[in-house]
Amino acid sequence: MKGLTQENAANDLGCSLNTYTKIERGETNVPFMRLNQIAKYLGVNVADLVREAGEPDIRNIAAELLIIRNEIEAIKKMLER
Repeated sequence: MKGLTQENAANDLGCSLNTYTKIERGETNVPFMRLNQIAKYLGVNVADLVREAGEPDIRNIAAELLIIRNEIEAIKKMLER
């Protein structure tokens, strides 16, 4: 987020700057509740926080699978005729 500092985020989330920077750097295990809190604060999904760089977005994969499923169903209906 533009203009957001680590110190602001730490204060808003109720944790120390040291804790917040360790979370950002992946140097500490983070409970799901804290991940959820951070995701809401940043306006993203938890999946966005834990996804490795370069990994595809799971939402895009789910959308593609739905399209394929619908295409398969359409083909099945055509074959039944």
